[in-house]
Amino acid sequence: MRIQYLNGGLANQVFQYIFVRFAQLYAPDSGPWFLDDSFFFVNQVHNGYELEKVFGLQPNLLSQYFDADVWREFIRNKQNGISIAQSFTNLGFSIEMIAETSNYTTHNPFNGKVYSIPSNEFHPEIIRFPGEAIYYHGYWIHPKWFRTYQDIFRKELAFPPISDEKNQEYARQILSSKSIGVHIRRGDYVTIGWALSHTYYLDSAKKLLAEHPDAVFFVFSDDLNWCRSNAASLGLDLPSHTVYVEGNTNGSNFRDLQLMSMCHGLLMSNSAFCYLAALLNEGMEICVEPPH
Repeated sequence: MRIQYLNGGLANQVFQYIFVRFAQLYAPDSGPWFLDDSFFFVNQVHNGYELEKVFGLQPNLLSQYFDADVWREFIRNKQNGISIAQSFTNLGFSIEMIAETSNYTTHNPFNGKVYSIPSNEFHPEIIRFPGEAIYYHGYWIHPKWFRTYQDIFRKELAFPPISDEKNQEYARQILSSKSIGVHIRRGDYVTIGWALSHTYYLDSAKKLLAEHPDAVFFVFSDDLNWCRSNAASLGLDLPSHTVYVEGNTNGSNFRDLQLMSMCHGLLMSNSAFCYLAALLNEGMEICVEPPH
C-alpha cells in the first residue's frame, strides 16, 4: 500500500494528485495508491476538497477504503493529534514515511522511520521504495512530475466550461489580446514573509512592456483592493489597459486558475496556484518567474 498526504487548497491537491497518478503510470506494479483525505475531515480551509468538484476526478481516497466506523476512529485519532501513519503503526502495521518537507512533524507526527527527500526536486526512484506500506508526505511541485505524462494530465485536469457571462467576457478579452496574467498572492504569504516585493513586479512589468508594448495586464489576486491601491509601485498602471479579474470567490476561485491558463503570458507569483496555471497553459508564449 502507498498513501499520499492530501491537504491545502486546490493547487496543492492537484500537485499531490499528479504525484500519485505519476506513480501509477510510472510503476503500475508498485501496488495500490491512496490519497489520505483525513485533513479535510478535521480542517476547514480554502474551499475544502475540490478535485471532484472542479475536475470530476475520483481518485482512490483513503476514507473510502475503510468501513465508516473504522474511519471515524481514525478521524478521532487525528483530532487528538495522532496521524494516519501513526494510527497504522499503533495498530501493528509496518509503515514508513518519505517526507519532502519537515512540516510532517506538525501535519503528520510519526515516531517511525522517516526518510527525508529534498523539496521541489524530481526523484521518481521513491515510487518503488520497498516496504509493506509507505506514507508520502510532500507537495511534489516540480515540472517533471507533470510533464512526463502531460498529455494524460491535461485531459484529466480539464476545466468545466465557463457558463457565466462575466468570466466568458474575461476569457474573450484574454484570448483576443496580448494578455499577460499577473498573479499577486497576498493573504497568508504576507504573514509568513513570502510575499514578493513591489520591485519584482515593477521591474518585470517594465521589461515585458519594452518587448510587448501592446500587452494587456490581467490581474489575479486574493487582495485586488491592495493591488489597486499599490498599482503604481507594482507597475500595474504602465500598460495602456489593465483588467482586474473580480468575482471568483467562495468556491469559484478555480475560474481564476482557468483564466490564467488561457493567457498568452504570465507574470508569476511564487504560489502553487500560479505555477499550476503555468503548467496547464498550453499556449503560453511569455513567462516571467520570480527569483528562487
